[in-house]
Amino acid sequence: MRLTVLLLCFICFCYGVAFAGDVNSVVVTVNGENLIAAELNQEVQKLVPMEASYHGGMSAEKIKNIQSKALATLVEKELQYQDGLARGVKLDSEAVDESYKRVIENYSSRKEFNKAIEKAGFTEKLLKRFIARDLLSEKIRKQEVDDKVRITEATIAEYYETNKNRYMKPEEYRASTILVKVDPSSNTEERAKLKERAESLMKKVKEGADFGQLAYDNSDDMSRIKGGDTGYFHLGRMVQEFEEAVKKLKVGEVSGIVESMYGYHIIKLTDKKAPRQLPYEEVKDKIRTQLVEKEKKRLFDEWMGGLRSKAKIVYPGKG
Repeated sequence: MRLTVLLLCFICFCYGVAFAGDVNSVVVTVNGENLIAAELNQEVQKLVPMEASYHGGMSAEKIKNIQSKALATLVEKELQYQDGLARGVKLDSEAVDESYKRVIENYSSRKEFNKAIEKAGFTEKLLKRFIARDLLSEKIRKQEVDDKVRITEATIAEYYETNKNRYMKPEEYRASTILVKVDPSSNTEERAKLKERAESLMKKVKEGADFGQLAYDNSDDMSRIKGGDTGYFHLGRMVQEFEEAVKKLKVGEVSGIVESMYGYHIIKLTDKKAPRQLPYEEVKDKIRTQLVEKEKKRLFDEWMGGLRSKAKIVYPGKG
């Protein structure tokens, strides 16, 4: 399970994101249940890999944001856990024991394990409750949210009919291209020579040379391996100069030399598809996924809103 792996981070608090205080200090009280910094730190560690930048750095603002999200998650899970207990949702004690055992097995000895959880602020009892909270909150969430979602075929069809304009495929073009690449740092003389090369290739096209072969032999674009074929694309996918030239062409026609930030293009329009309405069968699975996620969010927000409205949540120093 995910939590088993994450709980291995007892003493590895990356980027200084962990709660900077006594691990046994209370960070929030939910309906009389004190939750401590040790528990918050574990929730923090679950968020760090998703929030850290590619280079591993993290600003003070980002750290504060992660801590805030982790605290909200901790409170949310505690409310769900308490709700599950109140509803009599059964949690297999063997599942808790098995998860607990798997955590221990990742340490060289029981002694090392005990040292790690003690340093992190956990006791055996608290750790088992932490695991139980994760497991039970997941179970009650499935019961109160996932299992209640009902999206019928009729609902999907109605959504499609009401929002048909969202499921239009725009006009598509297919072209072949020859690119003479120009380095942005090229000087005037170098650019002139490259343009001469493009003009020489343009002349061969006009003389009837095979466009695909010319592209394969001469183009600096990766599409050269397919004879310059770009595949189908819609407007907004290519550089503006390329698209403006394509729009003026009829199928089979070849442009003049088109200059862009990449260099000199010679373009042949090979096909054009008019805009079309995507059929229901083609998009119904996508719509279903969207509606399911939307309904899950509605059910979740409604459930959690009810729990929060009845809960007494106290943050130290805030009354």
